[in-house]
Amino acid sequence: MISALIPTHNSEHRLVLTLSALVPASAEGILKEVIIADEGSSDGTEIVADASGADFVSTTAKAGSALAQGLKQCTRSNWILVIQPGAILQAGWQAEAAAFIERAERVGTAKNLIGVFPSRTEEFGTVAQLKQKLITLRHRLLKTSCHQLPMLMHKDHLQQALANASGVSRQDQLQKVLKASRVHWLNGTMIFQNATR
Repeated sequence: MISALIPTHNSEHRLVLTLSALVPASAEGILKEVIIADEGSSDGTEIVADASGADFVSTTAKAGSALAQGLKQCTRSNWILVIQPGAILQAGWQAEAAAFIERAERVGTAKNLIGVFPSRTEEFGTVAQLKQKLITLRHRLLKTSCHQLPMLMHKDHLQQALANASGVSRQDQLQKVLKASRVHWLNGTMIFQNATR
């Protein structure tokens, strides 16, 4: 049902956390494959990918080519979950993702629809909660600002949105995808570990 595509660059420690959150979906048969699209890491990112059983694709060619190369390796599913290293999907995310896919296919709106998992904070206190509300508001008003959040989309849509986007940064590529999409906010949440929002 879903292929996970994780773009990386020197992400070994954050990648472990992200991969561990994907295990339940793999065990349930919802997650069919994990592709690590690496941008020439010099740390242990490849070792982590190998130990997890994920497919590892590395390129040092031109900027932004890793995402497109990784997408070519996604062969087991028509739905792609693009997730950044350090993003940890919370328990039950796979049920929300499966329901989103089934609904999008049933009503025929999969063409340019992206399901986005919103972030939440693990910090306590009023200031932390206010900061979280401002981040959420920014993501809802400026959809290109949520390029670091996990995004679930049809493979064809991602291919079309990435066409002619090589040579630009991963952030610019993902913002281009978001600009060409209708965003649906999923009920599942995620947190970032050791990463900026």
